[in-house]
Amino acid sequence: MPIHPPPRLRRLDDAVFKQTAYEVMQEVFKLHNTIGCLFDEAIYKRALAARIEGARVEVPINLTFRDYRKTLYLDLLVADGAIFEFKAAERIHERHRAQLMNYLYLLELPHGKLINLRPETVDHEFVNATIPRSQRISFRVKDEAFMQRPGLAYCFCDLFTEILRDWGTCLDVLLYEEALLHIFGGSQTVARPVEIRIAGTPVGNQKLNLLCDNTSFHITSIRTGLDRYEEQLKRFLKHASVEAIQWANVGRKLVIYKTITKA
Repeated sequence: MPIHPPPRLRRLDDAVFKQTAYEVMQEVFKLHNTIGCLFDEAIYKRALAARIEGARVEVPINLTFRDYRKTLYLDLLVADGAIFEFKAAERIHERHRAQLMNYLYLLELPHGKLINLRPETVDHEFVNATIPRSQRISFRVKDEAFMQRPGLAYCFCDLFTEILRDWGTCLDVLLYEEALLHIFGGSQTVARPVEIRIAGTPVGNQKLNLLCDNTSFHITSIRTGLDRYEEQLKRFLKHASVEAIQWANVGRKLVIYKTITKA
């Protein structure tokens, strides 16, 4: 099994989740009013766990693929099914929402709450994961424009599709990328500087994820403007000292693979 949830995890119905979230937020407001807005998020979540009966803090989720292992940690789990993710940031960013969405999709839970305690007034919002795993692992693959590069131990297209069938689509692309880096030999081996030349003049190096010396891979989850993005990849490749980019764009229903070359 690729996803190992915490023990006693259960799916709360909407009414129970809403009531749990209301009760937790009451404690959040009380704590924030008492101690202020300048503490680290670890302080807040542990202080809240002490106030809420049965709350569990830093609860692990174990994620696997072949010999890849990763442990993610839920900030606060209440009533064995309500996830609360805490931040102490200037504002809530899209990456914070993506992090909580990862947890919800991996655990097949429909709702979570994102809470930012750095502002003078607590900022909070619900995050909803509405697509079941059965749909996230059921997607079409479009690979007519993909070409396997010679001399590689793995077919990028086949390997990444296997990960997606295991974990499902809709996750943060950085999570997929980390698994691929591990299988291809680790980030220290794969993420290497590549020379960039403009008008024939070397202007510096930029790190790329290299499948071999002349081929990199790139993962996106773009919903619109794929043609424009492909044009940007071609322009980038024109100035980079690699010959090809293996590009995967992950949509909910469609995963597209393309090989971008200088030719």
